[in-house]
Amino acid sequence: MRLTPLNKGDLIRVAAPAGPFRPGPFRKGVRQLQQQGFKIKFRPDIFATQTLGDHKDRPYLAGSDRRRLTELTEALQDKTAKALLFARGGYGTQRLLPTLNGHRISPKVVVGLSDLTVLLNYLWQQHSLPSLYGPLVAPHLGNPINSKRLARALTEPDYFQRQKLTAREILGCRGVLPYAPTRGILVGGCLSLIISTLGTPFECDTVHKILFLEDTQEEPYAVDRMLTQLKQAGKLKQVRGIVLGTFLLKNKLFPAKIKNVVQECLKDFPGPVLWGVRFGHCPDPLIVPIGLPARIEGHQLIIEKGIFS
Repeated sequence: MRLTPLNKGDLIRVAAPAGPFRPGPFRKGVRQLQQQGFKIKFRPDIFATQTLGDHKDRPYLAGSDRRRLTELTEALQDKTAKALLFARGGYGTQRLLPTLNGHRISPKVVVGLSDLTVLLNYLWQQHSLPSLYGPLVAPHLGNPINSKRLARALTEPDYFQRQKLTAREILGCRGVLPYAPTRGILVGGCLSLIISTLGTPFECDTVHKILFLEDTQEEPYAVDRMLTQLKQAGKLKQVRGIVLGTFLLKNKLFPAKIKNVVQECLKDFPGPVLWGVRFGHCPDPLIVPIGLPARIEGHQLIIEKGIFS
């Protein structure tokens, strides 16, 4: 699908296919987007919540599956909207994927992270629609730094070729440094969500890809378990390179305990492994495209083509 840059005055839809959120931060994020010159549209029932079982005091879905699916398909099919953003992550998007099959998609820039990992990779694999692994409305876009960064990504055709995605360390290329630049299409997202799709029709296609991963509040043993599962499922066999973002744990974005686990788990991986690029679950995440060609060169993840090319 061919995408076109947004202009001031263009319409952005906002949906909530996952978890509930507080109206205050959400409306603050909406105001920041409006200050960047965009028109914002969302359904009045976006603030709905739903619980399961007896846990009525702790809703974890933004309304029923039917509400969220209707909202999501309506937003994806909206020909008047140039982009689709999401209120927050949490949990719930994966429940909607089977029902999305067969629905037509109107080309638009889709932006999300965390729980939206499954949707972004689905859109790329099923519809050849590239997307952006980037900020969510309630947790991120009330911060002008994030809203301005997103506005540039949505309006500037060469934004991603100019964005600096620099790692803190190179964890390995089987000990061979320097290594030749490694190229592939970018896929990935939140590690635990990538794991959740294994064995389903929606699992991430990693063949000849550059795989980027991040997560939040996962203990070292859990990261070890998930990386081990990726290896044992054969998902790393034909991966050309791996880029690791934030792994927020006890207020540390790049905890040494997680780095050590990653280094041990991926010690036999034949390609480059970059550690510590600032994307994912952090206050001001950089934006990583899904479905665009890129290369790993030294400490850099370099995007070779813009989302509007």
